[in-house]
Amino acid sequence: MKDQIQLPLDQVLAHHAASTPRRTFIKFNGHSYSLRDIDRLTTVFASFLLSQHIARGERVAILSHNRHEYFAAYCGILRAGGAVLPLNHLLTHEEIDFILSDAGVRFVFYDSECGETVGKLQEKGGRRFFSLPGVAEGGCAPAPAAFPDHGIDDISTVLYTSGTTGRPKGALLTHRNILANADAARKAIHITPRDRFVVFLPLFHSFTFTVCMVLPLITGARISLLPGVRPFERVVKSLILDRITLFVAIPTVYKILADKGMPWFIKKLLRLRLCISGAAPLPPKVIRQFEGVFKVPLREGYGLTEASPVVSINPDEPGGDKPGTVGLPLPGIEVRVVDDNGQDLPVETAGELLVKGPNVMQGYLNRPEDTEKTIKDGWLFTGDIAALDKDGFIRIIDRKKDLIIVDGLNVYPYEVEEVLYRHPAIKDCSMIGVPHEHEEGKELGMMYVVLQEGKTATARELRDYLTEHVAHYKIPRRFIFIEELPRNATGKIMKKELRVWYRERETKHG
Repeated sequence: MKDQIQLPLDQVLAHHAASTPRRTFIKFNGHSYSLRDIDRLTTVFASFLLSQHIARGERVAILSHNRHEYFAAYCGILRAGGAVLPLNHLLTHEEIDFILSDAGVRFVFYDSECGETVGKLQEKGGRRFFSLPGVAEGGCAPAPAAFPDHGIDDISTVLYTSGTTGRPKGALLTHRNILANADAARKAIHITPRDRFVVFLPLFHSFTFTVCMVLPLITGARISLLPGVRPFERVVKSLILDRITLFVAIPTVYKILADKGMPWFIKKLLRLRLCISGAAPLPPKVIRQFEGVFKVPLREGYGLTEASPVVSINPDEPGGDKPGTVGLPLPGIEVRVVDDNGQDLPVETAGELLVKGPNVMQGYLNRPEDTEKTIKDGWLFTGDIAALDKDGFIRIIDRKKDLIIVDGLNVYPYEVEEVLYRHPAIKDCSMIGVPHEHEEGKELGMMYVVLQEGKTATARELRDYLTEHVAHYKIPRRFIFIEELPRNATGKIMKKELRVWYRERETKHG
């Protein structure tokens, strides 16, 4: 295991394809693809790119839904000496155009479902677009005698941040960053070749790629790859027929399952041993509900794109977890909590979370000033407010940029949201800070609320409920009831969008 993670990612694939060529790696659309199949397809993509005269280190984008060619194209770009830029297919063509221009991309692989977006991107010119299945089926470019040299410390991936706080930035990750993170996750959750993953989260997200693709690769586990979460009946079918042992999802999925459950006979057929949640905060109430219904441990983790992405996870040993925290740092990863002057803070004291380890990115593409602000002396400044308990468990309190200052006092929205989630009428909620109507420079808290179907609640009832649990100054000034909160592809609530909604609402109502 140690030797293979000293190799670039495409060579790790080649290593496994040579040692266990017939082992099934990916099941997709009723077909099974062995490690040898995927490795051969990787060579097809690499040879094709070399025939297009890809430059050493050049960034090549993938704009596609989940499919087996995705991983082969990813590794093919690396084998050809390039770096991969995974694109979020849920973005608009203008947002994608910004990313492609920022990264200087000439070549884009895409699937037919993204054809409309590609059509709009092609109008601008200057880039070449290639069909993923088309290249995979063509395979006409001859393989060279030798592929370009590349090492584990070369940039393998440029992952653009979600842009929840501004324009997205490209995090530069090496082969080592991603492989070290996957190996640390292997140790933390004890993955073995007997494990089977169902993968329906989008592969363009770092959480999915590292935990659901690279981790199975280095351990010899098997992947059941699905195009997406809908229809959910397809996920359930895979859980049963593919005898899935590891279920990796985002909080939204666990909320739905906790509320609706499954028929008893389906639960009887499940072989799950562990469920993992990441990419967004998971309320402790959902953990309790889910584990009560399914009798399977649900463990919350934490990460960010700049850390490849996993930083911590709750241990999967019985009774070893602490709901309400995001667990312990993965092996080999250090964390600190510091004040605004960079000084370490005592246990249970809130401050900015810093991360250090082989998983930390090299910096942001073309943004040296942002890099200098984010990485100092090898420590990644996450921008998240957290506290460490006496056992080293991390409790995420909020995004530093989401901090609300009410009359000079700090209010972390997540603290208030977590309490409100306990109210039986609440399905979803998110708190933002907005300018005070009458006093310049002051802020007020506003809570957006989505009610459970068939439940009712008034602003006064919710305010009275919060009064029992949080300090008066933390209680939102106003509650705004809506049908659905805006979320990105990984289920993270887009507070930036909520602020836009609020400004538009205030403008409209004058």
